[in-house]
Amino acid sequence: MMEEYDVNLDGLLDREEFAEFIRKLTADSLCSISVKLLITLVAAPALAMATKRATEGVPGVGKVVRKVPNALYASAITLGVVLLQRSTEGVE
Repeated sequence: MMEEYDVNLDGLLDREEFAEFIRKLTADSLCSISVKLLITLVAAPALAMATKRATEGVPGVGKVVRKVPNALYASAITLGVVLLQRSTEGVE
């Protein structure tokens, strides 16, 4: 990745090349972290509550799901989403 910022092709990054490399690296990292944070804090709990409402009507399972507190159910689903994100971090 650093090779594309080595404009003068000397194998070393000078001050300007390094500054541009860091700008690009931090912009990419910030975007990636923001998306993961949004998924973890907003989408996962909303998804958890939607699945809980959907499964409450299923015979047999619905009674068990209704007994689980919303906070516990949302936390469990959010934890599952976080673990799924971590397991796919290196895959691209």
